[in-house]
Amino acid sequence: MQGSVTEFLKPRLVDIEQVSSTHAKVTLEPLERGFGHTLGNALRRILLSSMPGCAVTEVEIDGVLHEYSTKEGVQEDILEILLNLKGLAVRVQGKDEVILTLNKSGIGPVTAADITHDGDVEIVKPQHVICHLTDENAAISMRIKVQRGRGYVPASARIHSEEDERPIGRLLVDACYSPVERIAYNVEAARVEQRTDLDKLVIEMETNGTIDPEEAIRRAATILAEQLEAFVDLRDVRQPEVKRRETRIRSDPAAPC
Repeated sequence: MQGSVTEFLKPRLVDIEQVSSTHAKVTLEPLERGFGHTLGNALRRILLSSMPGCAVTEVEIDGVLHEYSTKEGVQEDILEILLNLKGLAVRVQGKDEVILTLNKSGIGPVTAADITHDGDVEIVKPQHVICHLTDENAAISMRIKVQRGRGYVPASARIHSEEDERPIGRLLVDACYSPVERIAYNVEAARVEQRTDLDKLVIEMETNGTIDPEEAIRRAATILAEQLEAFVDLRDVRQPEVKRRETRIRSDPAAPC
């Protein structure tokens, strides 16, 4: 219990329920009344918008000049293929940008397992379907650029900066770098000894598999703490200037008393 009425309770990690490899529930208590929503909302915003990750940003498909076309022998149109590639979960070690290649022919589904990559790249969900080939003579070949970033960057934000260098047939993709797919928090009542007005924070989240949910919350808390350091180290830098000005006024013989 607190040492005094002005001392705040410090929360502790009560439980981590690993529902699956990509889904977890984290419980923290006790929190002072109101701090459940304060911390829960801050962590939720950071997890959704500020977590770094890798995403597909550009695609080149042989025989395709623009995203509004179709390819013979492929069930999906190009727009649908690009949407499927956006859902590709990739983990990259030591690099900010990699190029993946995919070559497939014959009837059947084309999945992430068909992608050729180096040893520093891991496809987290190899069963992820990209498209379907519907003819024995059908084939598809593509080059996929994966980049590291943060948040959400639409393709339209990169068009003007890359227009001079981008060749015809290189398709830009809206990049969703955040590895967190869904997050929600709930504040419940908690009790410590005789106090019943405390909060319990329950955070439930799902990721795309490239980051462990527990590690994601730890990183989000670190980001929040680093942003608040400036307020902890806040100093009044104007006070010395005021003192020097007072000294000059007192030393001026013409100054009125």
